[in-house]
Amino acid sequence: MAAQENTFPPEIWAEIVECSPQQTLVALSRVCSMLSVEVRKVLLRSVASKETSGDNEKSASVIYRPWAFHDMLVKEDTNWRSTIRFAKLNWLGEYLDKDGKDALIGRTKPVADHLIFKTAMMLSECAHLHDFQVNSRSLTIATAMLNTKPLQITSLSFTLPHRYSWEDLYRIFEIPTLSTLVVKNLLSPDRPAFRFPPPIPDELHLKSAISNIQDLTLDECGPLTSAIVPMFKWPRNLRKLDYSPSRSKCEPYWRGILRRMGDISDAVDLSVHVLSPVKHSLHELKFDLGLDRHWILPFKTGGLFQPFANMSKLTVPVELIMHSRGLSQSRLDRPFYTSLPHDLQELTLKFTILTSWHPRPAHSDLEANECLLSDPAHRFFDELSDIAMHKEEFFPSLKQLRLTEDGERPFLVKCVHTQRSLEDLRSSGIQVVQGDWYRQSRETWV
Repeated sequence: MAAQENTFPPEIWAEIVECSPQQTLVALSRVCSMLSVEVRKVLLRSVASKETSGDNEKSASVIYRPWAFHDMLVKEDTNWRSTIRFAKLNWLGEYLDKDGKDALIGRTKPVADHLIFKTAMMLSECAHLHDFQVNSRSLTIATAMLNTKPLQITSLSFTLPHRYSWEDLYRIFEIPTLSTLVVKNLLSPDRPAFRFPPPIPDELHLKSAISNIQDLTLDECGPLTSAIVPMFKWPRNLRKLDYSPSRSKCEPYWRGILRRMGDISDAVDLSVHVLSPVKHSLHELKFDLGLDRHWILPFKTGGLFQPFANMSKLTVPVELIMHSRGLSQSRLDRPFYTSLPHDLQELTLKFTILTSWHPRPAHSDLEANECLLSDPAHRFFDELSDIAMHKEEFFPSLKQLRLTEDGERPFLVKCVHTQRSLEDLRSSGIQVVQGDWYRQSRETWV
């Protein structure tokens, strides 16, 4: 029986295709040849590899069979070079091809034989590719791509091996289209007990403002030391930095300094001072020391983030900005908020160290002054109330205060006085975001 001619108005079909999810589009492509062509154009505008977590781009067409997608690019049945606008490739485990065999490689084959590698090389030929994200898994893969042809990558993620070359990392920073970079396992050259990486070459110390990267994430890294300062000179306008160190890599560093010096204050200051080359460009900073929540390391703090004049979003452990019993002591004889950037819009404070914030349970029947005397940690909430009173003077743009716990169990004592401080903030127009990160007083039995 001959297929019936489709007489449905094309403009209506076009509107349906534009608004349909991926599964519906696949079904529509079987209706007629005209719809098959139109659907293929829509699906190819935005493509993304299937992720193991299931957290795919909502607006992207998910690539469930990478080998089939690669075959489609090779056959060139469609003008994909002028159609694709967004692409995201994730270097995951070994894919199986249509014959049930590994579609990528065994360990003995070269990187260039990877299916994802070959797909990325083909996508780099797209004329209108505005957003190209690649999770390449290792620096070796990224440098192999650069050695093959110039790339239009806008976002790149990889893990550094134990031994790596600073010249290779510098080449990544030089990619002209790259705006977002995620680097894992970065270690400073003078990290104790490590022979590698070697020091940054002298010629790279002289390089500055050569990179267009605006969003940099350093994940699972070691402590920041002065030897790594040249790397922060390379970006022209770094606006966002997420420094999330690994505690297993940082603990020996802080322990060694404490053993030699008896105090880690200078090293804490140095960790922040390493970021001096980007202090005028940063708008958003997430910073941590990589200290375990059970550690008690004496140090003095205060005014560390004041030089970041244009900062609008800041996420730090609360111990880095104010004093608490037994851990950190303020170098400043004034409230903690007077030493934060003036233009802050969002402030996120992580309660990291376990013993600093509940040396004894709070008594709900105590007056506020007695509560402050019984537990110095409550002074922090007293100063939060001051922010509400002097908001226009110190933080005229502050919109949100987020309080989070950095551990498996909640540990901050719940007290009526802390609740009053947070209510003062809400009354001043500041949104307070908090989870169930505190524990009830021991005097409460129900």
